[in-house]
Amino acid sequence: MIRTFQIDDMSYIIHSHYQIYNKEYGYDLTFRDFITESVDGFIKRSDPKENIWILEIDGHPRGSISIKKVNENVAQLGLFLVEPEYRGSGYGKKLIEKAISFCQENNYKTIILWTNDQLQLARHLYESIGFQLVETRFQTLSNQKLLEEKWKLNIGGGTNESYGFF
Repeated sequence: MIRTFQIDDMSYIIHSHYQIYNKEYGYDLTFRDFITESVDGFIKRSDPKENIWILEIDGHPRGSISIKKVNENVAQLGLFLVEPEYRGSGYGKKLIEKAISFCQENNYKTIILWTNDQLQLARHLYESIGFQLVETRFQTLSNQKLLEEKWKLNIGGGTNESYGFF
């Protein structure tokens, strides 16, 4: 089940992101701080054109995704996570579909996201849905030099069918 964020989910989002990215990629505590700031910002803004969803399986949170307003036409996808034992089961695609539908309902024209070249499974999923890589840059994040990537999906004026996932 995919449900809307509740305040009790804040701890799950922060700790799951940090623990998984620390274990899989060696990310340090600055990554946890970044996730904390992202969730705090969502709560403080309380913008109806933003949302966080939680993937819940057997009554327990097992993943997340968010949409943040960049401007009236552009939304940013973030906080995307599916716990390792549930990857490859279609849950990530369902989370992204939920986020895209929300963006369409809120009349966004474009969705962007930032990721890095280490996250191969996520990158493959983004590409399969229709996101296109539009920018790269090297950044030092979480005490690592990473190749950050900006991906973009145009949704303005289109229908869900044009993306092939409904």
